[in-house]
Amino acid sequence: MRATFVFPNPRADLLAGVAAGLEPDSTLLGANHLAELGIDARVHDPLLSRRGLPPVLNRIAWHLRELTVPFEVGRSDVVFTPLANVLPLSSRLRALPVVVVNYGLNLILRRSSSGRRALLGRSLRAAACVVCLGESQREELVQAVALDETRAKTLLLPVDETFFSPRRNGEQSSTVLTVGKDLARDYETFVTAVTGLDAPVQLAVYPRNLQGLELPRNAHARILSSIELRESYAAAGCVVLPQRPDEYAYGSEGGGLTALLEAMAMAKPIVATERAILRDYVEDGVDALLVPPEDPSALRAAIVRVLSDRELAERMGASARTRVERDHTTRGFAARLAPLLTSVV
Repeated sequence: MRATFVFPNPRADLLAGVAAGLEPDSTLLGANHLAELGIDARVHDPLLSRRGLPPVLNRIAWHLRELTVPFEVGRSDVVFTPLANVLPLSSRLRALPVVVVNYGLNLILRRSSSGRRALLGRSLRAAACVVCLGESQREELVQAVALDETRAKTLLLPVDETFFSPRRNGEQSSTVLTVGKDLARDYETFVTAVTGLDAPVQLAVYPRNLQGLELPRNAHARILSSIELRESYAAAGCVVLPQRPDEYAYGSEGGGLTALLEAMAMAKPIVATERAILRDYVEDGVDALLVPPEDPSALRAAIVRVLSDRELAERMGASARTRVERDHTTRGFAARLAPLLTSVV
């Protein structure tokens, strides 16, 4: 059996980085482990978006690639992809089953025009299966597009628990670290919460996330490589994931999960904004501290609590690492994905 993974962005550099030990395999979603389970899995970068094009042409190619991908993948039994605008529909011309992984389709549906919602709904109903990253996401999607419940599955997101693993650094650090580029991140609330805090603050974020914000003296921001990010997790005394409420119209309903799992894999104490999808990943007070959205006072109080209570920090970090090993390894994800791919073929 042959499965083809098609991602929104090229994966050639990532595959080389994973092979060299310089990148985690988290975002390959188990593709590199399926051979152990008898599935020939390959990653295909769409021809139309492999090379940089002028902005106008690039935008056209970005949309047209979903029409051409089914005819590029050769002998394949199933396609696994986040591309859902028309790929499941165009794949029907080849009778090629498509399994869609839902990173943020719910929010796209909410903010789209009626015409686009209708097209996306039809495309999702043409998919052999839609994989959601949490039960709340799955339930909402089923209702939003009248999707057959038997073709909507929940598989919890994985993380490379070997690349991100706990390290002992002696005395507990007081550094507060926040990570992520998703548009649903709430760095305005975060900056308010850490202003005047007696602790260094590091933001591993994109400049666009900080537009209009002035960082306090104890904070600095820069983009990090995967190796640098791992070192920053290791040195952090607390990892904070501030996010907008579930009803926020931008970003992704699954935003924050990657950084959350990386911090959990590193056995770090976490403070996060409560969101529906997090209920499948952490238990409040056990694996992380959850606070209400857009509440800087509650966020600051939780950060101070973690930094001042080493026993709590170590207990939550250990619990988070145990949960990753049990539920969120990339090999484990591949083991759960393999029978699903086989069933649709």
